[in-house]
Order: sequence, then C-alpha cells, then structure tokens
Amino acid sequence: MLGETTEKKTRAESKSRGAMVRTVLGIVLEYYDFAVFGIFTPFFSKQFFGGAGSIGATLSVLTVFAVGFLFRPAGSVFFGWLADKRGRKTAMVIAMTVTATGSLAIGVSPTSSSIGVAAVVILIVARIMQGFGYGGENAAAYSYSAEIAPSKRRGLWMSFNGMALILGIMAATAIGTVLTTAFTAEQMESWAWRIPFILGGFTGLFGLYLRRSLHESEAFTDHAEKSARNADHAPKPSQFKDLWEHRGGMLRVLLMTAGITVTFYSWVVNGAANAIVSYGADKQTAFTVALVSQAIYIVATPFWGRFSDRFGRRANFLVYGITTAVLAFPVVWIMGSEWWQMLIAMSVSLVLLSAATAANTAFYAELFPTSVRSRGVAIPYGLGIAVFGGTAPLLDTWLHSIGLQQVFTVYALLMSLGAAVAAWRSPETAGRNLHDA
Repeated sequence: MLGETTEKKTRAESKSRGAMVRTVLGIVLEYYDFAVFGIFTPFFSKQFFGGAGSIGATLSVLTVFAVGFLFRPAGSVFFGWLADKRGRKTAMVIAMTVTATGSLAIGVSPTSSSIGVAAVVILIVARIMQGFGYGGENAAAYSYSAEIAPSKRRGLWMSFNGMALILGIMAATAIGTVLTTAFTAEQMESWAWRIPFILGGFTGLFGLYLRRSLHESEAFTDHAEKSARNADHAPKPSQFKDLWEHRGGMLRVLLMTAGITVTFYSWVVNGAANAIVSYGADKQTAFTVALVSQAIYIVATPFWGRFSDRFGRRANFLVYGITTAVLAFPVVWIMGSEWWQMLIAMSVSLVLLSAATAANTAFYAELFPTSVRSRGVAIPYGLGIAVFGGTAPLLDTWLHSIGLQQVFTVYALLMSLGAAVAAWRSPETAGRNLHDA
C-alpha cells in the first residue's frame, strides 16, 4: 500500500513537472513577443516617427511602449475573471493568441512614409493588444504554476517563471545580436527590424500548442466542483466584495511589484537600448553585454528560489530592496559606453533583481485563496507594471537627456525600499498549502 501511494505521488509530481515546463516555455514565448518592442526601439522608431529626430523618435516609441502597459490592468481584470471563472488553461490560451497577433501586426505594418499617421495608429493598437494579452498571461499562468507546484519547493519551481521572463528577453536580445551582425545599420532601420516581430507572431502558434495540452490544476477543479455543488444553497458571491476582502494583500502586491518593476524595465528590457541611446554604446556590443548579464541572472535565479523556500519569501525582498538602494548610485556611476562598464552595472543590478523575481510569483499566489487568486494577483501586478514599469524606460531616457539622471536614480532607490517595506509588512507564506485555500 505504501509503495502504491509513493508511486502515485511520483506520477502526479511527474505530470505536474511536465505541465510546469510547458507553462514556462509559454511564458518565454509570450514575453518575447512583449519585450521585443522595447529592445528594438532604436531600429524602428524613425519608421513611425521619422520627423522627430533620433531622440524624439525614440521617446515617441517609448511612449507607445508605455501605452501597452496601460492596458495590462484591463487584461488582468478580464483574464483574471476568466481564469477564476472558467479555468487557468482557457485564459492562458486566449491571452497568448492576443499577444502573438499584436506582434505579427507590428511586423507587417506599413510605415509612416507609406500611409502616414495610420501607421502610428496600427502600432498603438498592436501594442495595446500585446499589453492586454500579457496582462492575461500574468492573471492565469502564475496562479496555475503555483497550484501545481509542491508546497515545500514552490519557491524553486516558480523561480523558473522569473527565468522565463529573462529567457524571452534573451531570445529577443540574441536575435538582436545576430541581426546587427548580419545586417548593416541602414538595413536594420529599413526592413530587418521586422524579423523579430514576425518571428514572434509565428512562434505564438507553438505556444498555443503547448497551452492546449495542459491539464487544469486540481486546486481550481476542486474549487469549481465545490462551488457547483453549493450553487443552489449559497448566494452568488459578489466579485467586488471578494476582492475587497483581500484589499490588504492586493495593496502589498502592488507595492512590491512597483519596486521591482522599475529595476526590471530599466536594466533588463531597456538596458541595451538605453546604453545605445543615452551612453552612445556600440549597438552590437550593447546587445552582447546585455545577453551575458541576462545569462548571469539565469544562473542566480534558482539559487534565490531555493533561498526563499528555506528562509521565506520576505527574506528575498529584503535582500533585494536594501542592497539595491545601497548600490543604486554606484551602479549608475559605473555605467558607460565601454563593455566592462555595461557588464558590471547590468550584472550587479540583475543579480540583485533576481532575488525578488525568483520569489515574487510564489509569494503573490500564496497571499490569496483559490477563488480570487488570479484576480488578486493579476490586477495589482498589472497595475503596478503599467504605472511604474511601462513608464520607467521613458522616464529614465528623458531625465538622462536633460541631465537629471540622478533624479531617476533616487526614484528607483525609493521604489526598491518600498518593495522591501511591503514585504516586511506581509505575512510569511512559504510552504502554504494552496490546494485547500
């Protein structure tokens, strides 16, 4: 009997491990689609805002980049409701379809020299689709992966979600490295910038295949069955009342996300582009250094995930918040156009960031019961990224262009400390059983 129980448990964990791999691969593809916009900004900005000059065109595209973030909360609300109502799998499949379609639309869009302002409209609509779809990705994928992960190793398992974000960016950065090597600057700005967007649209089909083969989490199916049995005997719960009861957890998620997202979008998504535009770095060198720094992040992430399982989720955020604040100015002072300056600044920032991103998705999911988990995580997460993450590259580039980069450094420092305080004021959740939540 004991042997049968052990074998059954082993099969169940193997099934969950396979589902986790497919979920992580889907996040990689989804985030590639979303992040490639910011990474390739220096190459296609003039195609849509050619009359604004180099810095002006870059700032205009970064504004569109930020617009996509404004629709992430809308995607979080819709897909969060869908994931809590119809299942995590359904929400993930639809969200990926929307994001991949937006990427493909940018890749095949005519430029402003061909159709005028209509090209800008297409760019904005496509970016909105990316933001809406990726907001849905957060709503479902993080809840799903938390629910299928073993409670005592949830931090380690879910640290791969943080790795997936970087792997998506690394894929886009690697393509940038290859393209800038294979094509001249004129070719990149003329037509080769379309390649990563078109590629993202088609790889979305593979992502859909991965998502459609997933099984729904037991935590959700058990909750759905229980709700169905009690449907005739219990009053229908209010969607807003459920969320209001968990407003404290949502506020903590918002504050923690606000802190880490400023670092993430400044140094990861916009790191290479900022080095090129603000510091005059060589394009190929900037992409290569960014790729190496992201690889260092990948190596550090599982360590931090296991660290959170052993010492708690709050410990990770305290390490991130305090050390990032202390090193904020030294890192900016080191940053420059030379490869070693970029490598030190980017690598230090990313290793510290990985302490938080390795633990955040597990931490957030553990703060909420199954009935509101997707919405409770996704709404404040999407709002935090929209307000603070999407605007970070624009704000950083603009302040640097007018000689006030130290203002942005202070801003980022305070946000990282805010994340640490929010985590410290949260209950410790490591090891919590989500199946009965």
